[in-house]
Amino acid sequence: MNKKTKPNFKPYKKRSAHNYVFEMLKDYIISGVYKVGDQLPTEIELSQTLGISRAATREGLRELEGIGLITTVQGYKGGRFVNKIDSGIIVNGLDLLLQTQKASFDELMEARKAIECITVRMAALNRSEENLAAMSKVLNLRVDSKEEFYKKTFDLHEIVALASQNKVLFYIVQAIRKLIFQTYSNIALEENNIDLVMKTHYAIYSSIKNRDPEEAEKAMIFDIEAYRNLYLEVIEKHTKG
Repeated sequence: MNKKTKPNFKPYKKRSAHNYVFEMLKDYIISGVYKVGDQLPTEIELSQTLGISRAATREGLRELEGIGLITTVQGYKGGRFVNKIDSGIIVNGLDLLLQTQKASFDELMEARKAIECITVRMAALNRSEENLAAMSKVLNLRVDSKEEFYKKTFDLHEIVALASQNKVLFYIVQAIRKLIFQTYSNIALEENNIDLVMKTHYAIYSSIKNRDPEEAEKAMIFDIEAYRNLYLEVIEKHTKG
């Protein structure tokens, strides 16, 4: 932020004090008054300027940090600084929301299917040659580790979302990826039908390449439902075992 121009902080008036701090600074960051890398006023400065207790000011700042808008740096040159706004904010915010609201596996799968059916249809219509090239690089799932298998598995889904040419959908699919990876930890590599996954991924790729949104959606639904069924089978087996 240009040091010659300071935001006009309005004194606090009869509302949740910490929420006032949170909303005011959030608006300044989103609108660009505070830019990436800018240092915010200190806790004491904000408290005195706004006429709010340091405890409430500190809580408002913590909420900003909690959603990823700012970060705290310790030390002599430390302070609170504005973060770059990227998909990580969506990922972390959605992850926190779903954990606190205790969303079920079925709810996650239904949401995933609804969103990815949209992205795959749009990808079939909007994909570029670069998108197709990126997809082709992750179709071979014959790898040595569980981590690499799951990474390449969901890399395809992210590339499909990117090929939709809709940034909002891409960021949502990135957020879903983090949540899905938590369920992957329950499934060993040998429990996967690798041939089937490769076949369904190739069907997704082929339909997008042929610009066929209907077939692309069918392939995506088959892929997601196959994962849902595998997960439930593995959980049931582990429970009985």
